[in-house]
Amino acid sequence: MPKVVSLDKFAGELKKYAENDIEKYKISIVDALLKNMKTLVEASPVDTGLYAQSWDLILTEKSAVLGNYAPHAAIIEFGARPFRPPMKPLLDWARRVLKKAEYDSHVWALAKYTQNKIAEQGMKPRHILTDTLDKIVNDIRINLRKKF
Repeated sequence: MPKVVSLDKFAGELKKYAENDIEKYKISIVDALLKNMKTLVEASPVDTGLYAQSWDLILTEKSAVLGNYAPHAAIIEFGARPFRPPMKPLLDWARRVLKKAEYDSHVWALAKYTQNKIAEQGMKPRHILTDTLDKIVNDIRINLRKKF
């Protein structure tokens, strides 16, 4: 429905519409990000659960930041060049994988094999967030179509 506005009040009316539109954009973006948090958690590899539990959405008045704040998140997302990882975390991981109470010869063998393989080949990227970005952007588009 058309609205008649005097010229001296026109700028104020435009500002109101812009503020309403900005709120619709914010709601559309936040809704899409929250909707896809579940997808990110479900796609996350789980050993101790730290990576899956470290997804977070930080909202401010002018921004929304979605990320994973686990210490090893960058390696899971982007991979790593060959390097020799420390043995202790690998031993702990091997013990959990093999369901052993002690550090027996099988645990040591798996940890040592894994250490050598990472030293030779590095670690392949998983692209958990990268693979979800298209879905997030598509959900934002869908939300915007509904609101405008």
